[in-house]
Amino acid sequence: MKELIKFEYRKIWNKVTIAAIVAMCIISTLYALIYLNLQWNTIDKNGNIVSGLKSYRALKEASKETEGILDNNYIQKLKKKYNASFDKKYLEEHPGYLGTGGMTKYMVPNYFINFAYYGVDMSNGNDKIGLDYKFLNSEESFYQKYRETLKEYFVLSNEWNGLAPYTEEQINVLEKKIENVKTPVRVEYFQGLANLTCYYEMEYPLIFVVLAFALAALYSKDSKSGINELSLSSRLGRKKNIRARWIAGNLFTVVVYFIFIGTLLAEHGIMASLHGWNGSAQTFYFGCLYNINIGTGILIQFIGGLFGALVMANFVMLLSMKTKNAKFTTVGAIVAVWLLLKGQGTYSQIKLLNPLQFKTSELIEEYLFLGKTAIPYFIVVLVLAIFYISIFLCFMRKSDKKYYLN
Repeated sequence: MKELIKFEYRKIWNKVTIAAIVAMCIISTLYALIYLNLQWNTIDKNGNIVSGLKSYRALKEASKETEGILDNNYIQKLKKKYNASFDKKYLEEHPGYLGTGGMTKYMVPNYFINFAYYGVDMSNGNDKIGLDYKFLNSEESFYQKYRETLKEYFVLSNEWNGLAPYTEEQINVLEKKIENVKTPVRVEYFQGLANLTCYYEMEYPLIFVVLAFALAALYSKDSKSGINELSLSSRLGRKKNIRARWIAGNLFTVVVYFIFIGTLLAEHGIMASLHGWNGSAQTFYFGCLYNINIGTGILIQFIGGLFGALVMANFVMLLSMKTKNAKFTTVGAIVAVWLLLKGQGTYSQIKLLNPLQFKTSELIEEYLFLGKTAIPYFIVVLVLAIFYISIFLCFMRKSDKKYYLN
């Protein structure tokens, strides 16, 4: 069986498959290089404007003085430094600078502090980076305000998503989780990681497209890598052959997914570095209630994305078995990707069932309530992925007994 799986796995790596993977990597790299080089600028540690890809390294260097534990001493020093800084003066003279691609070393701490004031209305821009707040008079008053805003953030987000308002018991559950968030938080430069997750979420559908092309022929009868008379009448038998193809298809999906992740890590690590893994997740994911660092949060996103890719792979393999035609399967899978993309645009919570949603920051920030039990969305994603794959596999097993070439 092991040798049969290896054989079927090697067959997946044909010219079409390799071309699709290479195209995915080239598109990802070119998109990052062109977009990040054209738009972004930063104010470096000397008060100079640095443009293009060099701006990220300049920002990392300038951000060294703003890294640390956001306690009372940090807050008071931050207020003095920011109010006397070139950055503040420049932002006041150039409205919209940050919103049009500008960066400053004060983004991470100041945005986190401003979230405590704006909550769900928080956005990037120099209108939401100031520090003129009474609650910054002490560490205690700041984190008290922060926790109050977190509660409001969850309540309003729930209503905006069209769900029934939280019950009093559910709010009590959230309040306990909010109280358990460890403070003070740790601040670190993380722009490279921010770029990584941003492009990861934007480019994630490319994996689904690659799988549509690569796995469409796995059970087809119109392809050299598909099923033929020899496959169905082999010594190991029909059942083992079809199972070996399923295992090979899933192994291929894992490999392609890691190629995709590796490409993104290389791109953004080289351009902006991957510094900031140990920063508190709350400074990166404003709605995070877990006591984890940024690196753990990103890892959770990557795991969720892998499960989403496996769901798509199993759907393509089922379609291949049903149609027995590589071209029909490819077209059907591409249409499915398009429909999933359309489904992401809805404000309804039904979108959380969408496999394309399995890679978003909601894995770290979203809770779904079952009565008064708060279930983390990343747990829901794991259950959904196993459910989807089990359903697809069930239909495939029913079809393999009736699979005939004519």
